[in-house]
Formats: sequence, structure tokens, C-alpha cells
Amino acid sequence: KGGSINLLNAGTATIARSQLLSPYPEFSSVTINSNPTGKAMYHALYFKAQRRFSQGMTLLASYTWSQAKDNLFGATGNTFNSAPTGPQNVYDLNAEYALSASNAPHKLSLSGTYELPFGKNKAWLNHGGPAEKLAGGWQLSMITTLLSGFPFTPQSNQNRSGDGDTRNPDRPNLNPSFNGPVITGTATQWYNPNAFVLPTIGTYGNLGRGVYNGPGLATVDFSAMKNTLITERVNLQFRAEFFNLLNHTNLGTPNALVFSGATVSPSAGLITSTATTSRQIQFGMKLIF
Repeated sequence: KGGSINLLNAGTATIARSQLLSPYPEFSSVTINSNPTGKAMYHALYFKAQRRFSQGMTLLASYTWSQAKDNLFGATGNTFNSAPTGPQNVYDLNAEYALSASNAPHKLSLSGTYELPFGKNKAWLNHGGPAEKLAGGWQLSMITTLLSGFPFTPQSNQNRSGDGDTRNPDRPNLNPSFNGPVITGTATQWYNPNAFVLPTIGTYGNLGRGVYNGPGLATVDFSAMKNTLITERVNLQFRAEFFNLLNHTNLGTPNALVFSGATVSPSAGLITSTATTSRQIQFGMKLIF
């Protein structure tokens, strides 16, 4: 009933009782490279509508309602910062079957182009001269994208299970005494860390994978383009492009590590990055011949 044991062939190495639950208790950590089997599923409803008008206007709308689920992970990491890089328990992959890190249930895209009715072959200022050169050849374009947030998985920031996987922290337990919304939706604390507690040493957390969603995304891009025909074979093209026209702040992923040691981390749920840049404007000119 002592707190540690000696290994027959390990010299003076000792093992704490909590480490005996590890698959390889004689090692403090183990790196395993394997080719496990997994499963993935994707269902979607896709809608698209397009209309071309006779006066140089085109409108396009598309919407995707989807669900992606899997129990797969990246070999060396995940492009989605809030997603774990591996299963909590390599011997129970069925417990990892949940929403994929790339799951975005709603995506709406609206776009349109419009040729201004001025200049050659248009309704106004089509008789030549400096006015036609100045006002003609303009085309406006805009793209609006709305995307729901990706799943993220809060993590305990430690290996409470004692399985030796220090690269991929265990998930916490749900706090049975917590009341109120888990997702607070602010940049300083996207989720309430008090909704979680550390699991008992030697056990895995009961929180599921990918059960909460991070911030969504909304952006509008706009461009204005003018073609000026210098000769029949030479065209001068001017472009002005505005990315994130409304300068909307699209938050990045929240800090998924809930605990620092045995206490709640002050940065749990904190968002320190954005998913898109602030408004950017660029101009360009091209001579086509």
C-alpha cells in the first residue's frame, strides 16, 4: 500500500501510484505514432440562386447548411487553434466521434456586380468626348460572407489521467454545481471557466469534444474597376479594392486551456487574435494591350 514501487529492471526509478494507470508506467511520457482507423461524415443542404439583368447587373446568393462529424486528428497539429491534436484516450476513439474542427453549420454568401450606365453602348454619356472617357467603363462588385463559428474544446492544461500524453491535455469535467450559460461571448472571456472542474487524478474528463462554438465571421469586400479604352487594342484598367469594408472585428479562437495548475487560469477563454484583418484598401493600375 505504499506510494511508489521499484521496477525490477529500472535501477533506482520509482513510480507513483497515480502513474500505475498509465499504459507504460515505467515512462513519464510516451510518443506513439500509429495509423489508426477512423470515421467521418458530412451532410449538407446547398442552395444557390443567380440572376443576370439586362443592364449590366448580376446577383448571386448561396447558402450551405451542413454538419461534419469525425473522430480524426492531425498527425502534427491542427490548423484550428482551439481543436485538440489527438484523442483524449487512444483506446476509446468512439468517445471522440463529434463535430469536426472544420464544422461550420451555416455559411451565407451574397455577391453582385453592376456596370454603371455611362459611356459607350450605355444609356448615358455615350456620344464620345472627355465626359464619356471619364464616366464610362466603371464596374462595381461586392461580396458579403457570413459564417458560423467553428467548434472548440476546453482542455484542462494537464495530464490528470496519468496516461503520459503530455502533448495533448485531458479535457475537464463539467461542474455539476454550475448554473448559467457556459458561453459568455466576450473577447475577454468567451466561455465561463467556472463551468468546469478538474477530473479526479487517474480519470479522464467527462466533457465532450467540440461541444461549444467559437466566434462567427462576417465580412464585406468591395471593389471598383474602370476600363478606359485608349485605342482599339490598348486598355487602361484601374482598380480600387476594399477588404473588410465595414472594418468589422472578427474574433479569433478563444484560449481553450481552462486551468493553470489546480486553479482557473486568468486567460481561460481569452481571445487575443482576429480571424481577419482590419479594413485594407489597395489601388492598382494595369495596361492591357
